[in-house]
Amino acid sequence: MSIRTALLSAALLTLPAIALSQTPAPAASATTSATATAEPAPTVHPRVGNETELGRAYTAFLYAGQFDSLFAHMSEELRTDMGSPDDMAAQFDQFTAQVGEEIKVIDEMVVMRKGSPQYWRTAEFSMAPEPIMIRWVIVDGQITGIGINPASQAPPIDPDQ
Repeated sequence: MSIRTALLSAALLTLPAIALSQTPAPAASATTSATATAEPAPTVHPRVGNETELGRAYTAFLYAGQFDSLFAHMSEELRTDMGSPDDMAAQFDQFTAQVGEEIKVIDEMVVMRKGSPQYWRTAEFSMAPEPIMIRWVIVDGQITGIGINPASQAPPIDPDQ
């Protein structure tokens, strides 16, 4: 699923949760052949310590419509998925038409998910029936993923937090 499609889906709140570039790996089968090769362990990207500060800045860019600034901080893969700053702006406009503006931050935290640090911002929005979570996957200061979902449908985090 492209991030563009995911943002639109989140805007319409038709999907239970969006985990962009964070889809869970399939469960291992108990009947896996002994000759099958094991999948390599996912790369773990340690926290740098500035993810909260960066997450706040990226959220400010998002709310201010500074999509060129967001694109400047995105990985090449994410930029390709998003299309263009104008495409992202159109998707965000649809999102805000559905949920309104952020009116109160409920929680901010940095968690590890699938080996990468994520900044999670949960907030009340003026027209949303429940709090919304905006998630930024931040690896070495670069945005490598974005997720938006109802806070009640937060994805699982890595067990060793």
